[in-house]
Amino acid sequence: MASYQALFAIGESFESFIHRGLPDEIAAVERVQQLLNASDAFDTTTLQRLHAVTGRYHLLVAAEMWCPDCQLNVTAMHRMQTLQPRIDLSIITKGRAEDELLDRLELERILIPVVAVLDEGFELIGRFIERPQAVINGGEAIKPDYRAGRYLQSTLTDLLAIIEAHEKRDQG
Repeated sequence: MASYQALFAIGESFESFIHRGLPDEIAAVERVQQLLNASDAFDTTTLQRLHAVTGRYHLLVAAEMWCPDCQLNVTAMHRMQTLQPRIDLSIITKGRAEDELLDRLELERILIPVVAVLDEGFELIGRFIERPQAVINGGEAIKPDYRAGRYLQSTLTDLLAIIEAHEKRDQG
């Protein structure tokens, strides 16, 4: 079994990941990028939380370009890393995640994107699975808004909660 650090090292960048997509999939990611680049994409509190991150973190992401959840959430994670350079990401395939992450993350199956949130030493501190918690809790009624990209900030806030909990433990 490969270490998290080894998996991170063999993963690909966001740019390489999107270039593997079909034209419609790339266009979907570009639409999400436009939403994320808007001045009102994130509220002030979320941006303050993001800029307050003091440690280094690695997002080991299992994703596929054909997946609408990946188009939304992995693009949001990429924006997160551009706004906070102390966070980086590397993308592996769903198949590799099934081989390498299924048992370690205590999952019955891999729902993509799945993210192993790792600290500076590549130790697991949390996970993100498929959709933000607000979307999971909201049920079917909010799916149209989710698919339209209105829950991209929730992806960041879920990941920030994992990072902040880790930083709080380190300070305590």
